[in-house]
Amino acid sequence: MSSGRPPKPEEAGLGPRMGVRVALFTVLVVVCVAVGGAYVVYARGNNPRNGKPTEPLAAGSDAARAAVTAEPHVVFRNTELGSNYGKVEVVPLSAPAGPRFVTPLQCDRVAMGRRVGVCLTTEQGVVTTYRGEIFDAQFRVVHEFPLPGLPSRVRLSPDGKYAAMTVFVYGDSYAADNFSTRTLFVDTSSGAVLGDLEGFDVTEDGQTVTAISRNYWGVTFAADSNTFYATLAVGAEIHLIQGNLKQRQGHTIADDTECPSLSPDQTRVAYKKRVGGGFTAVKWRLHVLDLRTGRDRELAETRNVDDQVEWLDNSTVLYGVPRASSGSGATDTYAVPADGSGAPTLFIRGAWSPAVAPTGSA
Repeated sequence: MSSGRPPKPEEAGLGPRMGVRVALFTVLVVVCVAVGGAYVVYARGNNPRNGKPTEPLAAGSDAARAAVTAEPHVVFRNTELGSNYGKVEVVPLSAPAGPRFVTPLQCDRVAMGRRVGVCLTTEQGVVTTYRGEIFDAQFRVVHEFPLPGLPSRVRLSPDGKYAAMTVFVYGDSYAADNFSTRTLFVDTSSGAVLGDLEGFDVTEDGQTVTAISRNYWGVTFAADSNTFYATLAVGAEIHLIQGNLKQRQGHTIADDTECPSLSPDQTRVAYKKRVGGGFTAVKWRLHVLDLRTGRDRELAETRNVDDQVEWLDNSTVLYGVPRASSGSGATDTYAVPADGSGAPTLFIRGAWSPAVAPTGSA
């Protein structure tokens, strides 16, 4: 008759040594379960989507949001705590600090023009994947395509026909700190990838750049939607290139110019300039380069800015800065004059990747 208790190791045919192993294994399982449970609790507690919402939301319908997007507006990624963390939101350009309209999109980076937008997103899981999404004026995804790495930058051509995006790719043997970049051009009407900038014929002083360590990032389009500017890095050397999308070629035109953004009047490039440190401890300051005269101006923002700026208009640029003393990943979007005068001012709290969309995007 069973006594109702589990058998002792020796009663089950196990020697003393095996009994010790079983006991140790049991302890290990209990510890792992406890640690795993504690981590789940910790992760949930530190998930920004579980935080207390602080953003001013607009209690509007899709029709109300459409009315906002029919006028000049700003599209951005929300970084305030709460269930809308990471979602794309919209505010009127006339009231950027006012109530926000939430969209269904969840993006790491976003850009939008008159009738089309592009969203770069991360899908976390056992195997983390990345994808790009083309969406329409109602923020409905119409095309999807895989990305080879972590989203970093994205821009649309002025006519909305093309998108350019940069991602970080880990594992290339030639890359500093074991990562490199991929910069892709995509046809927004089909979601088809048109090419990788690394495959274009780019020259420096008339010689084709063929170094295996070359990396490209941060595309910005000119008004014709064919001419573009981007960053080229070969080892520690940084160059600004001007390119032709249809001809799949380009050439260097300046040095030490990263993440360019062409002004609306097509005369200047706002960019970030490296001021110290290697690739792992680098800091950047914002500058504006006049493409006609070569004159360079340092802007009044003194903080480290690791972003590709957006032009609000011909006089002002926008950019994201991590919020001081914030462990939640919150960022704020600031504005600063493009001529080096004035001082930074808060433009949208809890915003990242701002895109100024013109009238009639809906």
